[in-house]
Amino acid sequence: MSSTLQDLVNRAVFYSTEVQTHFGGLIADAEWEVDFGADPHLTFSSSDGVVLRARPHLLGSESSRDKTWLWGWENVNDFPEAVVGLSHEVRKFGAAEEVAELTTAELDLDEELALRLTLAAKEATGKWAHYPAGAGAGTTVWLLIESPEITLPEPQVKVSVRALMQGLTQTTVSDHRAAIDAYVAKRGIPVRELPDGGLRMLFADGSADLSFDSERRISNCDMNTPLEGEAAEQFAVAGHTPAEATPSTPTPSAGASADTRPAVQSSPAGSATTPSPAEAAPTSGAGADSATGPGSRDSVREEPAAPSAEEHSPADSVPAEEPAADDSVDSAAAERAAAEPQPQSSGEDEHKAEEPSAKEDKPKKKGLFSKLFGR
Repeated sequence: MSSTLQDLVNRAVFYSTEVQTHFGGLIADAEWEVDFGADPHLTFSSSDGVVLRARPHLLGSESSRDKTWLWGWENVNDFPEAVVGLSHEVRKFGAAEEVAELTTAELDLDEELALRLTLAAKEATGKWAHYPAGAGAGTTVWLLIESPEITLPEPQVKVSVRALMQGLTQTTVSDHRAAIDAYVAKRGIPVRELPDGGLRMLFADGSADLSFDSERRISNCDMNTPLEGEAAEQFAVAGHTPAEATPSTPTPSAGASADTRPAVQSSPAGSATTPSPAEAAPTSGAGADSATGPGSRDSVREEPAAPSAEEHSPADSVPAEEPAADDSVDSAAAERAAAEPQPQSSGEDEHKAEEPSAKEDKPKKKGLFSKLFGR
């Protein structure tokens, strides 16, 4: 049975979102260094030392000047098999599933394509963390990464609901119900069908009742903590034990529609402008961009260049807030809180990377949420 790129995006988006948020919490504002040698590794470090060391896999690259995506298996930079081998697995998966976007070496780029191809690659490989690394000259190298530390903890109701709401802001999700079915299967979350066609997600610390409209989009999410009543009984029947109850009162459902994403307009330089991040709590972002390219050292430390006059330079921005304590999630508000400015820059022929200048002034660090999701 063949799949489409959209099918793969639907199946990957929510699980990927939760992994990326967890990953972001681990690395905080650490700087990074990547080595594309025979023993490839991606290291995140702070003033206290190494925060995380991961195995990177070069998936592909995007050129914002040429407006193209180039798959890593095309390997114009002659990286070792240890670096590009996983991208060949994606191509084989794409051939088996008849997904043309996974088997065409170079593709015309649009605003969402790099992220959507990365989501599809996650579904194909089972590697669920990614990092978009700026390689200079407008090229972004998209990496799938592996590290035991990135393994998710047991599901929690607020964390999972946040992943659903944020996931809808990242890219187009054509079938919310199918996307949720894939997510709960990956996370091992017990579910129960509701009489009105909705779905109840069951957790040790609470439950979330989802409603859907006629087009299978999430129309409402009613989150309740702690787990009690009928939901607690259903959780026990599923073979699980509720967490210790903490004082909390279930609240009425929000009733807000989750079928739209924040409006995005293109600036003259091609960078994305989004609603103000004022709703998110202030904190510092991830490290700036750097990677290796032809003729450069295998190991390169980040050294961000100042944006040109044409580039978008957003103010400090950060991960979206946790859902409010009232436990009733307005999906539209969650989308606004998750929105982040996303920088883009000019590109370079054949996606070949150049090291940024070490002498230029450093810009403000980008928001961690937008940095990790590549949007």
